[in-house]
Amino acid sequence: MEIFGHRGAKGLVMENSLHGFLFAVNQGIDRFELDIRLSSDNQLMVVHDEKLQRLANSPLSVSKSSAGVLSRTRLKGTQQGIPTLEQVVAACPSVLHWQFEIKTQFSNPKFIRPIKRLIEKYQLHDKVTITSQHVGTLKIFKRVLPQIKRGYVQDRPWQRGIKTATKYDCNMLVLNKSLARKKYIEKAQQQGLHVSVWTVNLKEDMQRLLEYQVDSIISDIPTLAKEVLVQHTKPS
Repeated sequence: MEIFGHRGAKGLVMENSLHGFLFAVNQGIDRFELDIRLSSDNQLMVVHDEKLQRLANSPLSVSKSSAGVLSRTRLKGTQQGIPTLEQVVAACPSVLHWQFEIKTQFSNPKFIRPIKRLIEKYQLHDKVTITSQHVGTLKIFKRVLPQIKRGYVQDRPWQRGIKTATKYDCNMLVLNKSLARKKYIEKAQQQGLHVSVWTVNLKEDMQRLLEYQVDSIISDIPTLAKEVLVQHTKPS
């Protein structure tokens, strides 16, 4: 079972902050899930929310602010601004795999060119899965960047995640923890999907998903998940 740090290490350090990713890397975490939005000047920004009140006590919206303004907008409890995706990737060269979740309400082809450029610059072709709840986004990536892996994010039962993931030739099903049933996981894996479950923060859930043989988990506390995995793999 692989371990992905959720937004860096959201349960330990400010989410999606450069410091959070570096902290987790220094703790031995080598896989991450993060969120990407576009700034008003079409820069890839690592940030979950469109409106920045929760994250930065700011009335700004990401899509209406330039990358320069966002980089100077301090995240709560830090002296750091919202990082660009390139800043995060460049700072963490040891990372083995990234889940880049595209946050958008509509099909937006403007994500394609900067992501393609970043993947080529940092040779990330085999180290990235583009994920989204938005099927239009997956459709665009399938058409324009078919060689880059894709993952469908299933948050609700009615979304029929396995069918949607296979329809868009996804490699991954990113599954809400509440939907992580053993038979469903097995069915997805039988369809060739890597099943990644979020957000897994309790030791008992980590142990249960290990028993279910899930492919990976996404955790706010990836260091705890790493400890559970080590204990599980120790010879009895």
